[in-house]
Amino acid sequence: MTDLNTGADTARRVLASRRGMMCGLAGLGAAGALAACGTAEPPSSGSETTEGADGGDGNDGANGDGGQSGALAATGDVPVGGGLVVDQTVLVQPSADEFLAFSAVCPHEGAIVEAPDADGNIVCPRHQSTWTIEGGLERGPAEVDLPEVQITVEDGQIFPA
Repeated sequence: MTDLNTGADTARRVLASRRGMMCGLAGLGAAGALAACGTAEPPSSGSETTEGADGGDGNDGANGDGGQSGALAATGDVPVGGGLVVDQTVLVQPSADEFLAFSAVCPHEGAIVEAPDADGNIVCPRHQSTWTIEGGLERGPAEVDLPEVQITVEDGQIFPA
């Protein structure tokens, strides 16, 4: 009889294990769905410079004439030797009055890169690929330079071309 009880106990354990596994899988599926819904937010909120640039851009456009509202940023918002990330674009000022722009989307896996650090390096937070302030690849796993974005500078504002 002890063999029958042991068999029944084993059957209950297997059933409990299957039930636990199914509940666990359901929980993982729900967590995955929530994570997928949240992946679009970090790139736009992950860069502190993006929010500051957007706020400055809105104010500068409001103070200028109506055509200024399409500006990415004011030239004064882009530090010499540095830059900022605005709307998936990295705006940089390698030297005084020289403005360049690159795609902020990492060509390796699509993460949004960070604004240039104190050394002028543009870094992908996901895998640490690094580019120069001129967009040239320094270190992978990315394999190409950041794609250039055409801009124009007028009346102290930077516009997409």
